[in-house]
Amino acid sequence: MTGRGNSHDTGLDRAAWRWLWAGVLLLCAVLLAGKLAPQSPWRGAIDTRITAMLPAQERSPLAARAESLEDTANRLVMLVGARDASAASLKQRDAAAQALRQALAPLATLDDGKSLASLRLPAEVQPALIAPRLAELSDEQWQARALRQLFQPGGQRDLIHDPFGLAGAWQDWLTPANLSLSGGQLLLRAPTSSGEQPGSGYRLISATLTGSAYAMGDQQALEQAVNGVKADYPDVRLLRSGLVFHASAGAQQARQEMSTIGLGSLIGVLLLLWAVFRTPRRLTLLLVPVATGVLFALPLTWWAFGSLHVLTLAFGASLIGISIDYVLHLECMRRLATTDGRGGLAALWPGLTLGLCSSLAAYLAITLTPMPGLRQMGMFAALGLLGAWLSVRLWLPRLSLPADATRKDSPAARAAEWLARVLPGRRSWQALGLLLLAALASLYGLRSDDRLTQLNPSPASLIDEQREVQRLLAEPDGLRYLIVQAEDDAALLTRLQALEGTFQQLDAQQQLGHWASLAQQLPTLAQQQANLSAMRERTRTLLPQVLRQAGLPAALVKRAEQAIESAHPLRPADWVALPAGEMGQRLWLDSRTAAIGIVRFGDVTAEGSAALARLAAGDDRLEYVDQVARLSTTLGSIRSEMAWLVSAAVVVISLLLALRYRRSTWRALLPPLGGLVLTLAALTLAGVGLNLFHLLGLLLVLGIGLDAGIFCAEHPARSANDKAEQGNAEATASRASQASLLAISLSCASSLLAFGLLSFSQTPALAALGLACLLGLTATWCLVPFARS
Repeated sequence: MTGRGNSHDTGLDRAAWRWLWAGVLLLCAVLLAGKLAPQSPWRGAIDTRITAMLPAQERSPLAARAESLEDTANRLVMLVGARDASAASLKQRDAAAQALRQALAPLATLDDGKSLASLRLPAEVQPALIAPRLAELSDEQWQARALRQLFQPGGQRDLIHDPFGLAGAWQDWLTPANLSLSGGQLLLRAPTSSGEQPGSGYRLISATLTGSAYAMGDQQALEQAVNGVKADYPDVRLLRSGLVFHASAGAQQARQEMSTIGLGSLIGVLLLLWAVFRTPRRLTLLLVPVATGVLFALPLTWWAFGSLHVLTLAFGASLIGISIDYVLHLECMRRLATTDGRGGLAALWPGLTLGLCSSLAAYLAITLTPMPGLRQMGMFAALGLLGAWLSVRLWLPRLSLPADATRKDSPAARAAEWLARVLPGRRSWQALGLLLLAALASLYGLRSDDRLTQLNPSPASLIDEQREVQRLLAEPDGLRYLIVQAEDDAALLTRLQALEGTFQQLDAQQQLGHWASLAQQLPTLAQQQANLSAMRERTRTLLPQVLRQAGLPAALVKRAEQAIESAHPLRPADWVALPAGEMGQRLWLDSRTAAIGIVRFGDVTAEGSAALARLAAGDDRLEYVDQVARLSTTLGSIRSEMAWLVSAAVVVISLLLALRYRRSTWRALLPPLGGLVLTLAALTLAGVGLNLFHLLGLLLVLGIGLDAGIFCAEHPARSANDKAEQGNAEATASRASQASLLAISLSCASSLLAFGLLSFSQTPALAALGLACLLGLTATWCLVPFARS
C-alpha cells in the first residue's frame, strides 16, 4: 500500500475501513488457528462422509431404528487370497494374513477368532434346536450318532446335557458351508463356480477400528498398514470391505484433486496475468484478494457448520477462478482507462458491486437447499467472493502501478486492441436467434438422472472388491430390507418362515441374491416345541440302549431326563442376546407392543425390488424399504427445488438489473441466460441426464455470466464514427470498453481453468459440475460480442 492518506477520501476510500477489514481478517486467522491447532479444544474435523452431504431422510420410526442397527462404520473385513493352489502360494497367503493381523493389532480389535467358538448354545435351549440334517434320522441312526459322540476321537461326551451331539450339528448348520477353521485362522473357500483353483481360499480377517472411520489420521494409519503388507507380499490377493476404505479413498482423492485442480487453476491464472500484465512482482499482490477471500470464508464456514467436508475444500480450491474476476476488472481499468492508475475508477464500482450482488444471489440460493453439503459449499463461495471483493475495493486501488503500466503500447493495451479488432463486425442476429430457438426446442427431450452413483467417489476397483467380499460371505448390504411385524414371537417366526418361500421363488427367477432373516437362524416356536418333545422321548427310550452298548451305568439316564425337563424353546429376544446370536442382532427390533423382525437383502434387481414393494403394499404388517430408491427420490426433489431456485434467482436478478439498465437490460442478461439455455441443450443432445450437480454448475455459470453481462451493459462497444465525433470523452469511454472486454475475456478464461478442470475430476459430482461449467462458460463468452454490440 502507498501509506499516504488523503484527507478528501470519503466512504469506503477512508483508511478506517481498510484497517477494519485488516482486523477482521486477523480475527479470521485466529479462528482458523483454533480449528487447526492440534491441542486446541476447538479443533475441527474434516468430514469425508458422503452421507454428511445429504439431508435428513424422511422415514418411519421403525425404518429409522432398523437403519440404526446398520451403524457399522468402524467394521472392516479383509480377505487374503493366494495366487494359485500351490503349497508355496498358500504359505505366502497365510504369512500375509498373519502379518496383516499384526499390523492391524494397534489400530483395531480383531473379532473373527470368536466367530466359530461363540456358536455354542446354553444347554437349556439346545434340545429345542435340531439341525435340519438330523430331522429325518431313524432311531437306529440316532443311537449310532450317540455312540460316535462317545468313541470317535474329538467326539462330544456330554451324556447329561447333549448325549446325541445336537450342539455340534447346530454349530455346523449355522456356520457357512464355505467357512472353516484351519491352522488357527478362518478359511473362506470360494464357490466352485467362481473359477478359483480347488483347495485355494481366503483367510478371513474381521476387525473393528478403535478410532474413527472418518478421522484422517486413522484412515492414513490403516492405509499404511495395509500397503505395507501389500508391499511385503505382492503376490497375494487382498480384498477389502468396509466404510473406512471408501472414506479414505474419497479423502485421498479430494486431497489429490485439491492439489491438481487447484494448482492447475492457479498456474493457469498466473500465466494469464503474466502474459497480459508482464509484472511478475505484482502477480503475488494481485492474488491477495483470492487469499483473503479464502481466509475469510474458511474459518467462518468451519465454525458455522462444526466440520468441513472435503468436497467443500475441493469446491473452494476452484473459488480462485471467479474471485480473480474483480482483480481483473480493476487492473484492466486502471491500466487502460486511467492516466495515473487511480483516477476515473468511480465508474467501475457500480458494475463491480452489482456483479457481487448478483453472484451472491446465485450462491446464497444454494444455502436454501435442504442438502447440508450444498449449503456449506454455497456459504463458502459467498463468503469467499465477499472477502475478495472487499480486498479489491479497499486495498488494491491504493497500490501503485509500474511506471509503464499505462502506456498505450503496453502488453495489456495491445491485448485489448487485438480483442477489439477481432470481435467487432456484423453480428448474425438471425443465426443467433435460430440457434437459441433450436436450443429451447431441444429442451423438450431433457431428462433427469438422480442415481446415487453421482455421490460415490470410490474407485471402481474398491467397489468391485467390496462386492466380491459380500458375494463370498453371502452378506446383505443393508440398503434394502423388509420390516415384518407380528403379535408375538411365535407369530413372527411363523411369518418369517412363510416368507422364505417367496424369497426362494425370487431367487430362482434371479431377481434376488442372498438375504438374511431370523427364519434362517431359528425354527418356529412350534417346531422348537416339537423338537423338544421328540428329544425328551429319545432320551427316555434310546439313551438307555446307548448306555447299555457303551457299558455305562443306567443311572445316567435319570440325570439326562432331569436336565432335558428344564429345557425350553429359544425366543428371538433371547437368541440375539447370546454370543451365538450376534449375527441376528441386526435382524430384530425390540418392542414391548409387538414382535418385529427384519429381512435384509443383498443384490436385488429392479423387478425383484418391485415385487417386494408389491408384497409389502398388500399387508399393513409389512414395510419394504429401498434406501437406494429413497435417496434417489431425495436427490430428485432437491434437483427440482434447485431448478426453482435458479428460476427465482433469475427473476430477482433481472428486476435488479432492470432498475439500473432499463432498455439495455438485455445486454446484461444475454450472456448468462443464453449460456444456461445452450448448456442445457448440449446436455440434452448428448443424452446426458440432468442431475443436481449440473444445476449447481449452472448456478456458477449464472453468477460468472452475470459479471460478464453487467460489464457489457456498463461498457458496450464503441464504433469508430462515435469516437471521431465525440472526441476525448468518447475516447475515454472506448478505452473503458476495451478494458472491460479484456477483463471479461480473462475472467472467462480463468473461470474455465478453475471450473472447467473439474470436469476431469474422478468424483462424479464434481465432474458433473465441471462439465456444466465448461459448456456454460464457453457459451457465455461466445455471447459476449452480441451483448456488447
